[in-house]
Amino acid sequence: MEPLQFTSLASMFFVNCARDDFGGWYKRVKSGWRHYSREELRDTVIYTAIALNSRGLQRDDSVGIIAPSSPEWMMADIAIQINHARTVPLFPNISSENFQFQSDDAHVKYLVVHSIEELDEPLRNQLPRFKLIICIDSDSELPENAVYWKDMLEEGRRVSEKGTYYSWVDDQIQMIHPDDIFSIIYTSGSTGRPKGARLTHRNMLSQIQNLLPLFHINRKEDKTLTVLPVAHVLERMAVYFYTLNGLTSYFADNPKNVAIILKEIHPTIVVVVPRILERIYESMTIADESARGFKRYIVKNAIKVAKIAVPSKRPTLMHRFYDRLVYHKMRDAIGGNFKLVVSGSSSLNKSILRFLLNIGIPIREGYGMTECSPVVSVNSLADNKPGTIGKPLAHLDVKIGENNEILVKGDSVFGGYHNMPETNATIFTKDGYYKTGDQGFFDEDGYLNFTGRIKELLKTSTGKYVSPNPIELELSRHPVVEQALVIANDRKFVSAVIWLNPEGARRMLKFSHDEFSVEKAMSSLRIREAINRHIARINRKLNHWEQIRKWTLIGDELTVESGLLTPTLKIRRTVAEKRYAEEIEKMYEN
Repeated sequence: MEPLQFTSLASMFFVNCARDDFGGWYKRVKSGWRHYSREELRDTVIYTAIALNSRGLQRDDSVGIIAPSSPEWMMADIAIQINHARTVPLFPNISSENFQFQSDDAHVKYLVVHSIEELDEPLRNQLPRFKLIICIDSDSELPENAVYWKDMLEEGRRVSEKGTYYSWVDDQIQMIHPDDIFSIIYTSGSTGRPKGARLTHRNMLSQIQNLLPLFHINRKEDKTLTVLPVAHVLERMAVYFYTLNGLTSYFADNPKNVAIILKEIHPTIVVVVPRILERIYESMTIADESARGFKRYIVKNAIKVAKIAVPSKRPTLMHRFYDRLVYHKMRDAIGGNFKLVVSGSSSLNKSILRFLLNIGIPIREGYGMTECSPVVSVNSLADNKPGTIGKPLAHLDVKIGENNEILVKGDSVFGGYHNMPETNATIFTKDGYYKTGDQGFFDEDGYLNFTGRIKELLKTSTGKYVSPNPIELELSRHPVVEQALVIANDRKFVSAVIWLNPEGARRMLKFSHDEFSVEKAMSSLRIREAINRHIARINRKLNHWEQIRKWTLIGDELTVESGLLTPTLKIRRTVAEKRYAEEIEKMYEN
């Protein structure tokens, strides 16, 4: 095993708080940005850890956190670790069934929430089951078994005055072993029952330690923005990576406010999912609509060049001309200060990636999963091949197994799922590699390429297998397509459910915002003909049994709140197929 710089995430956190040049954390609130100094971060974690201990939290107990991303979320995480307990991240939009299952499966006794009122009623009905609920929002109503975060801190401060608790905190941190489990993270998944991945301090520490050489971090100049939920392992790992580097970090209040926030703080580093970049792309490619005359001509041609130029080639004179007149304004509109934008969770549309790279947004795609803490491979700042998912991290052994499955072994790979011994006996090869369930290959330059998910292979009623992911990505490349879902399991042919992209449809129909409606787009012959032509082009590249024979257009908005999307904005296949069962069945009539 590789030597670790720290033995626990908690010890790393306190070393960071001792740095004189650490600028602390910020949280966006209604009045602006609320600053947490390094001293406040340190003391808050200590008081929270002490208060939890005095309230009976014991080793190997589980504490659930169901709250938006915030400094309090991360400080609670560290305080839980100091007590040698385990954090169980829970997404605010979790279903009551999954909430109950995960709480039961992990034996969650304590719960940290932002606000009681923000929880759906079915979740609020389950609150009496917990020993203690800690509420971050001091304006929230409290059930009988709850306490405000600020009161917990005061309680911890009073207990700490007894004199022995500071040494208790030090002793607790010293006794954390790198192979202790610090978190049980349930995979949200697009199909099936959630599985609780047990991650250790070693898993996370080895991960961030090996990411460090790939990205040139300047503690004095760089500042980070947390947009994704820290309940998701990618953003949580990113915050710990920032902690290792002593970077000043800003926590967004809502991903919907990202456009405003980018211009407020001008971050240099951010981790996103493809959907966020797709929204940025859409806003940039309508820039010519507000321009007039010669200016409109310039903007329109600049957009055209950015869509077709090869990012790896040396910029032409025309490209540099457009950069001075157009591209730099596009960058300024999203902060204008990016050094690194990491895109993960799922593949980014290649056309969008090409455009954003060409206008000067330094996007680096990677690949990973919760079970690998999560990064397996990534394109670095210096070593980048657009369209691939990068090279494996140095401490990992990655190879391609049977059925082109990506296999991974190394210190950041988990040891198994919680309470699932039978499953754990099947997920590793005889020589210890984790079977990811994903297909891929290494190209001639050593970059890993993702081709699909084995676990999502669909089998038609004629016995042919269809990999939906590449087809869905191709479908979503059209501007009027928001997302797509390929249907084939136990069916005689392949079909697709297609969600309308309202902005793309509005632009194709050349309507103003006031003139446009989803209903008009849904009934538009021009929209349907455009989708038909797009599907025909895709079908020419597919085997005959993979070709899309029928499709249906959906005008509903895709949201996390509706249950159709995972927290990282991927379609929940099972939920979508159930919700649109009637539309799907109509495609197979006759």
